[in-house]
Amino acid sequence: MPSIAIIGAGSSGLAAAHTLRDAGYAVTLFEQSAEVGGRATSRTRDGFTYDHGAQYIKQGSPASVSLITERFRAPDLIDIKQPVWIFDGQGRIQEGDPVQNAEPKWCYRRGLITLARQMAQGLDIHLGTTISRIQHTANGWCLFVGADPLPDHFDSLLITIPTPEALPLIQVSQLDEHMQERICSHLSQARYNPLLSVMLGYQPIPRSRPYYALVNIDKAHPISWLAWEHEKTSERAPAGSGLLIAQMAPPYSHEHWQTSDEAIVRDVARLVNTLIDETLPAPYFSDIQSWRYALPTTRANADALNAITLPIGLAFCGDAFVGGRVHLALEHGILVAQHLINR
Repeated sequence: MPSIAIIGAGSSGLAAAHTLRDAGYAVTLFEQSAEVGGRATSRTRDGFTYDHGAQYIKQGSPASVSLITERFRAPDLIDIKQPVWIFDGQGRIQEGDPVQNAEPKWCYRRGLITLARQMAQGLDIHLGTTISRIQHTANGWCLFVGADPLPDHFDSLLITIPTPEALPLIQVSQLDEHMQERICSHLSQARYNPLLSVMLGYQPIPRSRPYYALVNIDKAHPISWLAWEHEKTSERAPAGSGLLIAQMAPPYSHEHWQTSDEAIVRDVARLVNTLIDETLPAPYFSDIQSWRYALPTTRANADALNAITLPIGLAFCGDAFVGGRVHLALEHGILVAQHLINR
């Protein structure tokens, strides 16, 4: 049974793990966080349940649809029926694309993390484990945690973490020098924007709208996304409360990265009031998630990179190569896993 290590247990890594295990591989995943899923995650605090990274899953290819609706289907899978409307830099709101709004917007009553937890069941996953460097040897791949090598060698290695984390990992690792330079050259092509995701809980509930969320279309507003999170399901907020999620545009996120949470909440609440033209009280609940590597803006070329590394049993996949959508990450994990199997 060939063995493979996967660094990163986000959507792409989990999809790859199952594809490889189905093909007879012994799969071990290493995830530096305490939870699987990456940005496709959720949080529960003070009676609120919310998706503070990815907001829902779009319909993709049959491969990703099958994972969501069949193999890892959860009983609380829902399709958000209300549409997404659009707004511009002047705050003018209008109806969104009817074709896109007719497509499924999948989520879960207990939060988007449900999919990752479903997929994680039965897998050998080491949470809270940061791989500090890797080494290619005659026996395959050796991974290090701190200064210590792991006891097992692996025949193959798949790296799924964001490229700003993968690049320094490769730079400090023991690889053929020419190979190392070529890998780093490809990884350095990817660029990410940061994202401040701001959760605002209100009493009474903000008034209902003909839409579930708003998205900025001209990149000229401090808010890029505003969602009525309690519209997903009634379980998302305590009785009599509502929750809005404002995801801020890259310039705003850059400028306020070091600003205090209290100041950000005040400022974002003001921007929300102005955008929706509703005088809301001060939020009685708030939370902020700072995503340093949230949205890939420039992608690296996975085909060119993996053409170089597959002969030595190394491959890369994830959002740096396909963009920030959950279904795209799932599909890329499946695709690259198949390349590893077929090499």
